[in-house]
Amino acid sequence: MRLPALTDFPHRPRGTTALLAALGLTMTAAVGCSASPDTQEAEDSSVRVALVEAAPPSLPLLAEENGDFADQGIDVTISQHPSTRITSFATSLGWEYDIAWGTPADVIGAAAQGHDITVVAGAYIDSKDHMQAQMYAAEDGSVDSPTDLRGKRMAVPSLSGTLYLAVVTALNRAGVDVSEVNLVEVPFTDMPDELDAGRVDAVATVQPFMGPLEAAGNRPLGDPFLTIGSPAVAGMWIAKRDWAEENPKTVASFVAALDSADRWAGSHKEKARAFLSDILNLPKQMAATAPLPDWDTSVSPEALRPWIKAVADSGQVHGTLPRAEDLLSTHERAETAG
Repeated sequence: MRLPALTDFPHRPRGTTALLAALGLTMTAAVGCSASPDTQEAEDSSVRVALVEAAPPSLPLLAEENGDFADQGIDVTISQHPSTRITSFATSLGWEYDIAWGTPADVIGAAAQGHDITVVAGAYIDSKDHMQAQMYAAEDGSVDSPTDLRGKRMAVPSLSGTLYLAVVTALNRAGVDVSEVNLVEVPFTDMPDELDAGRVDAVATVQPFMGPLEAAGNRPLGDPFLTIGSPAVAGMWIAKRDWAEENPKTVASFVAALDSADRWAGSHKEKARAFLSDILNLPKQMAATAPLPDWDTSVSPEALRPWIKAVADSGQVHGTLPRAEDLLSTHERAETAG
C-alpha cells in the first residue's frame, strides 16, 4: 500500500489542508508549522498528524477529505510515518508531529520506557459483531484450534506490537506457551500464499485481508484481540502530554472532526470504501467486501487495563508499566467522567 502524494488526490471541494506523503519531513519545516508553546498566547490551531497507511488509522484522511477539520477551525497536516513502533518516533511528538496513531501494546511499552505521551482519543474497536482480526489454519491441515498449534509454524506480521501480543495472549489462554509455537514474520499480503503452499500452518491477520483467507476455505481459530477484551480498543491517537494539556480545545476539535467523519462514513459506506480503496491503494474487490473499521474515539481506563495486564503477563516490556488513568489526557478523562 502507498500513501499518495498531493497530486494523486481527488478534488477536494471543501477541504483546506494538504496530505503530505513525504517520509522525510524535516525538523525545520515541522517547527515552522506551529509556534513554540513558550511564545503562544492562544492555542495552536495547526495540528501535524502522523499515521501509517492502513484502514484503521485512515479516519483523519476521510475527515480531511470532507472538510471536517476546517469546519472545526483547525488546520491539519497529515503525513505518513514509516513505523508503527511508537518508540521509534515518540521523541518526534511535539517537534515533527503533534498527534500520532498508536496501538495499545506500543503505547504502553513507550510509556514504560519513560516517554511522556498521553492518549487523546481512541481510534477503533474490535468486538464479536465487528471482528478486525482473526487467526486462520490451513483448510487441509491438522490445526482445528489454538491448542493444535504446538509444534506448528504460524505467520504473524511482526514479532512485537499489538497483534503479536494478542496472539501470545490467545495462545496462553488456550494453555499453549508461545515457546511451543514457531512464530515467523510474514507480511499480510504474503500470508495466503504461505498458507496455501504449506510453509506455515496458520496465520494471524487483520482486515481487509481476512476475506480472501476465509473465502479460500481456511479455518478461523478465533479473533486474538477478543482474548484481551470484548470489545477491545485496538488503536488510539496519542500526543506529547505537555502539548495535549496546553491545547485542550484543539484536541477536542480534532476529536470532533473524527466523529463527524465517522458519522458520514456510517451513512455513506460505499463512498467511504471507495475513498479508502483509492487512498490506500487497496485492491478494488478486497475494499468492496471488507467491513469498514469500527471507528470509535472514546477510550477509558477500563478499556486500557486489560492491555496493560497482557503486556505485564507477556514479559516483553521492561520498566514500570503505566496506570491506565495516567495514560489518558485531561480531555479524554473529562469525556470519560462525563
